[in-house]
Amino acid sequence: MTTPKSGDTIAVWFSCGAASAVALKLAVDKYGGYCTIRAINNPVAEEDADNRRFLADVEKWVGISVEIATNDRYPLASAVDVWERRKAMSLPVGAPCTVHLKREARQQWEAANRWTDDADRKWLVMGFTAEEKGRSDRFRLTERSNLLPVLIDDGTTKEDCYRIVHEAGIDLPRIYSMGYPNAN
Repeated sequence: MTTPKSGDTIAVWFSCGAASAVALKLAVDKYGGYCTIRAINNPVAEEDADNRRFLADVEKWVGISVEIATNDRYPLASAVDVWERRKAMSLPVGAPCTVHLKREARQQWEAANRWTDDADRKWLVMGFTAEEKGRSDRFRLTERSNLLPVLIDDGTTKEDCYRIVHEAGIDLPRIYSMGYPNAN
């Protein structure tokens, strides 16, 4: 795999979770001096409200604003809307809310930003941790070959992400304290 060069653009998909926050920080620290870094979030209406506080804290920490990307077919970004239209919360191929509110929203953002044009100058970062190498590899094979696995390359685990966010003086999203493994 090649690496970003001066003038390239890196889109970091920020989910309001610890791993994507640290992935964004690593991307800014490692590539921000010579690449354009764009942080993008796919909000979900039913997410805990504290995610917005965490997003604002992370923006201050990394020094860039997070853009919002939603699916045009679901302008309210509501998982309930997706479930009602699809008549299911889960399907054999995965959760329809993930498909419509995350993947399709990302694909619409990519189309609007001509992300597939000149693809060798554009990169994608997601919060795949060291434990998720298989997931990252599948994503690279099925979605985007221009994935930069910054957390995996750095050997950063999910626990490391919690620690790094804490050391930055940022409280994790409230949803973690409720026992959920992810903020989104």
